[in-house]
Amino acid sequence: MSRMDQALTATRTRNLTPDSASRWIKEWDRQQEGYVTHRETRFEIIADALTAAGLVAPVILDLGCGPGSLGDRLAERLPGAEIVGLDYDPLLLTLARAMHADSTDRSWIELDMRRTDWVDYLDGRRFDAVVSTTALHWLGAPNLMRVYQDLTSVLAPGGVFVNGDICSYDQTQPTLRRMTATAIKANRAAARADGAHDWVGWWDAIAAEPALSAAVAERHRRFSNLPPKQEMTMDFHLAALRQVGFREVGCIWRHLGDYLALGLL
Repeated sequence: MSRMDQALTATRTRNLTPDSASRWIKEWDRQQEGYVTHRETRFEIIADALTAAGLVAPVILDLGCGPGSLGDRLAERLPGAEIVGLDYDPLLLTLARAMHADSTDRSWIELDMRRTDWVDYLDGRRFDAVVSTTALHWLGAPNLMRVYQDLTSVLAPGGVFVNGDICSYDQTQPTLRRMTATAIKANRAAARADGAHDWVGWWDAIAAEPALSAAVAERHRRFSNLPPKQEMTMDFHLAALRQVGFREVGCIWRHLGDYLALGLL
């Protein structure tokens, strides 16, 4: 971590205890489970895939890591793993940093992957695996194509990429689109009935946390004018990975609109 990053981390986490960060991350996980029905299953299969690929004590890059939920599960499953989380959200990274302040095998990069030079900030590091969940759809198709191309230089030879996200069925599949929407709506309703925040409710709640006021303000500055999310099909993701040079590509798990795509260099 650079001196600038150390100073930034110290400023944002000064009044945030690990216990408080843990509480907010647990609420984040509950909220996310309302939108991703089989979120923990997704995490387990990503760990299964990295293990099946023969990775031992791997160095892993987690793109769009949020507060580090996926990294936490991978750290439990893959002894000796070093996990680097990358995200542009200052609030979620503040939670991650506070939670793992004493962890030597976890580090964080605050960076916008929409930058064409984002790879330069990795300082030439190569990773055994790159993973992501429920994050890359925010980039939009043109940026995502460029990021996929960049991964061919970020991954070590033989490296593994696994991406879990929500994808759309195309307009020729109206029944599948309707089934997916119905399942998502039911899952969100069940989560709310169980006391979980929805997306807006979680952000509203954490905005009232005094220890996070600086991170909340910076997040608003960065994301107040985000473009709308762009629909992308699983076929788009798989075709894009093949196009940029992954030698093997496939869907390793799917539940309606929820999928895991894997690419091997």
